[in-house]
Amino acid sequence: MPAALLLDEIVCAMAATGDLPINDCSISSAKFYSTAAPGELLNLRVLVADALPMTFEVHAGARLVASGDFSGHVLERL
Repeated sequence: MPAALLLDEIVCAMAATGDLPINDCSISSAKFYSTAAPGELLNLRVLVADALPMTFEVHAGARLVASGDFSGHVLERL
């Protein structure tokens, strides 16, 4: 899977979640550790912090595929 496609999927997944409402999400840094094959199941883990940037990790099973920092405007819950 191309890195740009993986980054786009990460941003879309983080913006779409109801648990972490984010507006204008952007990835400020990313590191790729291994490749992801087409169709391979990936897990996105977001490490939520009180301050931005927050961090993410992408895993394929136990293997770390990518990690990085992202920022955006966290919306208040009503």
